[in-house]
Amino acid sequence: MNHFRLTVLARRSPCIRHYSKKSPAVQPTPSQKESAERDDGDFRPPWVYSASHILTYTMIPTAILYCVFLADWGEREHVFSPVRRWTAKYKESFLSLSPDEASLIKESQPPSTTAPPVTKEIQAEGRPS
Repeated sequence: MNHFRLTVLARRSPCIRHYSKKSPAVQPTPSQKESAERDDGDFRPPWVYSASHILTYTMIPTAILYCVFLADWGEREHVFSPVRRWTAKYKESFLSLSPDEASLIKESQPPSTTAPPVTKEIQAEGRPS
């Protein structure tokens, strides 16, 4: 078949397309140009990106700290047991008093006066039945 006959068939039949000629470029309207300049193809507002970065840098370390220090891995030995033992010792030393501090507190407290024990006779006299 020659080239002339193909172009004639392409003009008659809408299902046969001839791609040898360039189609005229469609020029966008000015409003379409403005929207195309503003639109980068994403529908999300800009705060989504900053919130995503903040959550990434806060939630991952939070999840790691939770797994290491708070999650219940059972009574058996696990990979976080040494870290948990060290943390428990450090917390105990931080929250408890040293022997010197305990003796200072005992010395600074005034001697406590003990009230005489309440007997049934005194209790009966003080309260009417």
